[in-house]
Amino acid sequence: MVNLKPDLYELVKALVGAETLVFADQNAPRPALPYWTIRVQVQRAVGDDYYSQGVTNDGDQQIDGVREATVQVQRIGADSDFKVAELRDNLSKTTVLEQWQLKDLALYNTGDVQNVPFPLDKSQLEPRASVDLFVRFGSKILDRVGAIEVVAIAAGYETVDLTPGFDANPDLAQDITVML
Repeated sequence: MVNLKPDLYELVKALVGAETLVFADQNAPRPALPYWTIRVQVQRAVGDDYYSQGVTNDGDQQIDGVREATVQVQRIGADSDFKVAELRDNLSKTTVLEQWQLKDLALYNTGDVQNVPFPLDKSQLEPRASVDLFVRFGSKILDRVGAIEVVAIAAGYETVDLTPGFDANPDLAQDITVML
């Protein structure tokens, strides 16, 4: 099972080294420059989910699906455009991709490195760059559909005059009652 945010944090932190990495939406004071931020921008389902055919004795049915997320990684500080480009390039290394696979994450694309300086006041820009990472991962959900406890089936035949037995000219229709 993927723990998306902690897994992404661990994988990106391995690439940024000693520099600080924080979640962009963590509501905390800004760290000292330079630092990195990570933000899961979008999560979406890909295709239809697969419902397992079986239900456990506890009444659980597993639903498997594919999800994808867009993850924005930013660096704030001098030379951010070069550092983010270096991160993007390191993401193509076999050894790095193996670490992502061990976490059951597939990095299937990276966006362009964008140099996006941020105005601090009317005269100064803060150096900043970002890149979007496109990640796919599996999803497993349990649906508590319940279990059928008892199935009782009753069937009977009646003659035209409603006495038990077989009708000489049968209708072949029967009532079946299923009680759950």
